[in-house]
Amino acid sequence: MQHLAPDYLYTPQGFQANQVVSISDNGYIDAIRERGPESEITTTLPGMALLPGFVNTHSHAFQRALRGRTHHARSARDTFWTWRQAMYDEAQQLTPDSIYQITLQTYREMLTAGYTSVGEFHYVHHQPNGALYEPANRMAEAVIQAGRDAGIRVVLLLTAYARGGFTPSPSALEGQPPSPTQRRFCDASLDAFLARAEELRTSGAALGIAPHSVRAVPEDWLHALAAYSRLHHLPFHIHADEQIAEIEQCQQVHHCTPIELLARYGALDAGTTIIHATHANQSEIALLAQQQARVCVCPTTEGDLGDGIAPYAELLVAHIPLCIGSDSNTRIDPLEELRWAEYSARMRYQRRRILIADEQASPGPLLLSYGTRVGAAALGLTTGSIEPGMAADFVAVDLHAPELQGWTPDDLLDTLCFGASSAVFAQTWVQGKQVWQGSAA
Repeated sequence: MQHLAPDYLYTPQGFQANQVVSISDNGYIDAIRERGPESEITTTLPGMALLPGFVNTHSHAFQRALRGRTHHARSARDTFWTWRQAMYDEAQQLTPDSIYQITLQTYREMLTAGYTSVGEFHYVHHQPNGALYEPANRMAEAVIQAGRDAGIRVVLLLTAYARGGFTPSPSALEGQPPSPTQRRFCDASLDAFLARAEELRTSGAALGIAPHSVRAVPEDWLHALAAYSRLHHLPFHIHADEQIAEIEQCQQVHHCTPIELLARYGALDAGTTIIHATHANQSEIALLAQQQARVCVCPTTEGDLGDGIAPYAELLVAHIPLCIGSDSNTRIDPLEELRWAEYSARMRYQRRRILIADEQASPGPLLLSYGTRVGAAALGLTTGSIEPGMAADFVAVDLHAPELQGWTPDDLLDTLCFGASSAVFAQTWVQGKQVWQGSAA
């Protein structure tokens, strides 16, 4: 048993002073109590506040290699779709060794930023021509090993890809064949994908099932993948409504929107997390609420790619839980994701304090829950809150950091979310182990 004694501890009751958190040998929080005799304290953390570790619900780790490299003109009008080709080109270069190295570097950067868990939406499965590696999950195993070596908790969201996209003709429901740059994402059959998933699941890997999008998988795949995730109580994640073109193509072929199609195919329920939902309309939001699904927003990536701004106010009114992801990893900083969720909402609705728990509240507490507790639930993890029974995942805030000057316990969360970056974090703990310490700590 170890005992940590920071100056402040953020619990479901808010910031508490003079508390000790006791951690069992298996890395879970055993108890929280008033500070007692010094002999009971294993580690004092003077000048620090402990927050629950942040949860990065949606990441494509290899895309970190594109940072700063996609801002030159690729066409007369650059969009998500021109960026996507640059990403495909990068994906073509990956090997098991190189995906391990870039993922390891990315995960280490996540730890310095305060992320303690990550949902890795992994779709670079096979050799560039689509041939299988030996073993077939070699790329996925490289990602999992990078997480182990970095010290971050990884939920591998194994991504299903079957086709290149919608076919323009409404009568051709099977869709387009994969392009040469998509072949390594695609499994030859649904059975082949499920066999790889089962091998990973039975090996003990923390696993989720992630059809890439409704444009990338047909109806029979969606039915089967949703059923498999329910059978084994696995998270189910899917991109939807990120791009207007995707919505228009889905309407042309299926006469409904992507989220409506998921509901039609039985792939929308309380275990579902929709990635982006940037252009979700009111009827889709009602479906999400009815089925108790979550939405993962990725504001820095959505801004970088010009996707648009999610309908935050409508999602909040419908009581749809939100979580965050670093997605393309153009930036890795949970405080920046949370800040831009609120800031972009303010720009969309031209008022302040959009993401709040009640009319009198400030945004900080709700934003923190989006970055921790809701993300943990989306990945099926017992973390995201500092209370007994939860994993001992913490980020230590340096209360003497210049960016935080003038803070009080009442406004510290808002000072963090609106006035600071992850540079104010001094330590990161995962499952009761300190996995990173800054030079100033």
